[in-house]
Amino acid sequence: MPIPILGDIISKGLYNVPYAVPTLKTVACLLAIYLLKLYFGGASNNSERLMRSKVVMITGGTSGVGASVAHELALRGASVILLTRLPPSDPFLVDYIDDMRATTKNQLIYAEQVDLSSLHSIRLFATKWVDNAPPRRLDMVILCADTFTPRFGEKLVTDEKLEVCWGINYLANFHLLSILSPALRAQTPDRDVRIVFTTCPSYIGGDLKKLKDTRTPLPPGREYGTSKLATMVFAQAFQKHLDNYKRPDNQPNNARVILVDPGYSRTPGMRRWLTMGSLW
Repeated sequence: MPIPILGDIISKGLYNVPYAVPTLKTVACLLAIYLLKLYFGGASNNSERLMRSKVVMITGGTSGVGASVAHELALRGASVILLTRLPPSDPFLVDYIDDMRATTKNQLIYAEQVDLSSLHSIRLFATKWVDNAPPRRLDMVILCADTFTPRFGEKLVTDEKLEVCWGINYLANFHLLSILSPALRAQTPDRDVRIVFTTCPSYIGGDLKKLKDTRTPLPPGREYGTSKLATMVFAQAFQKHLDNYKRPDNQPNNARVILVDPGYSRTPGMRRWLTMGSLW
């Protein structure tokens, strides 16, 4: 079959063969889409480093990118602590953790109730965590939780009456890490401590110059981007804060702050953004 078709193309010309041109155009479009998918898929990581004995604390670990990260870490043997708005006794959370334990064959998956829309809730958990001697092991903090107010959506506020993007995307991370800082700095020098912030290209539209000293400080229409930009600035400042700490054992700082952009993903947040809140 292909040989006669190639013979007709050579002898009669491409445009005289039925459906040859539309077929080639379709193949070219599909090939271009495939190459774009490969290009924008980012670099692949073939590392299969085991995470046994590592203690990882993660926000937003029950949906979207955070759920995938938590599942992958559990597969590699890490002890995963999910910071969730729901209490550990909630039926959904109980089933979620049981399913993750079963699929990953890892029983070291736990939940702690931390409502990121409440600074009081964050303070209760974080102070309880650091109030321990000797310091609890903590190898990684992954901050995946955030929120987004659609353009025509209802403006929500936190328990402290703060604009929700500002309260959850920035202040929650700021408050949590500020209190956990002694626990991070107290880790033994042989541990590679990592603090991972998730971000996105929306920070490009942020404008920190227009912040106001109110409970709704973000410029209208730029709430999400500005909260992400503020979080990235805080991440850099937090790394300097860790570097300036002089350890009692005179060892170098072993904590690193990392900013990660997971790109466009099939998550509830992306669906909410694309539909402007018409689909949750």
